[in-house]
Amino acid sequence: MILIFVISIISSLTFLTTQIADDLYIYQTYVNDYKNRQQLYLISDTALKAVKNFLLRDDPAVDSFQDFWASEIPIITQEAQITINIIDQERYLNPNFLINKDGKTVNKKVFNIFERLFNILGYDTSILFNIIDWIDKDRISQGGKENYDEYNAKNDYLDSLEELKLIDGITPEIFNGTVMYGQFIPGLRSLLSPYSNGKVNINTASKYILQSLDPQIDQQIVLNILTYRKEKPFKTINDLALVDGVTSDIVYRLKKLGLIDVKSENFLVDIKINFNDNIYHLMALLQRKNKNIDIIWRKIY
Repeated sequence: MILIFVISIISSLTFLTTQIADDLYIYQTYVNDYKNRQQLYLISDTALKAVKNFLLRDDPAVDSFQDFWASEIPIITQEAQITINIIDQERYLNPNFLINKDGKTVNKKVFNIFERLFNILGYDTSILFNIIDWIDKDRISQGGKENYDEYNAKNDYLDSLEELKLIDGITPEIFNGTVMYGQFIPGLRSLLSPYSNGKVNINTASKYILQSLDPQIDQQIVLNILTYRKEKPFKTINDLALVDGVTSDIVYRLKKLGLIDVKSENFLVDIKINFNDNIYHLMALLQRKNKNIDIIWRKIY
């Protein structure tokens, strides 16, 4: 009986020791994870402050690919390796501006640009009406789809470009891009953004968007624009007249349109952090106005 009692005590002590060891391991793991996250937040805050300083030192009157922020920025510290990519959002078209400020009527100027863009890409322009009915404030169809099998149209502005995938007609090929006749056709994800101020920066916009701005801007004129701005960014809209093929009529219409600019206001920042053999991303949307930089939102994943 004594032997059985001793064995029982030893077994209990072994179990208790094992349980304590497990608890200590879990506790230490929690503490280490907390410390790592605190360090990660500190590193990300520091990196974001550096980005704000980059943008504050930059000339806000003109933004182009010649600016320091437009290239990948590597930073190496004792704690982490950091890579910063900054993308101005005014290089894109904002689909939310397809609707006027009343939230119901179509902005014809913006619609014409989108229609030309879709024609250039070879995409069905009827999809535009589905986008319009997705973001307008009512449930009355304006030629697009309001009701879906599993959900209704949002009837509000796009918060994320990923929402486009919910809209009828926007296939993975149209969203991501596809190869047609041996040529890659970009998808909407590389041409649109819900974060821009509605004006296109002619110093950073892609050739497809530049061509969609005016019916008389053809592929050759776009090539001339790209070549010119590579050497010398446009400081005013009037500088477009210096480009071969850009007539005074084109410049006049673009200025009257009121939808182009030579500077950017919103910047999407992707900060890649290599920390403790793990890769993290800090995504943030920054807005620069009146020499101030505001963080609209941020997230770490």
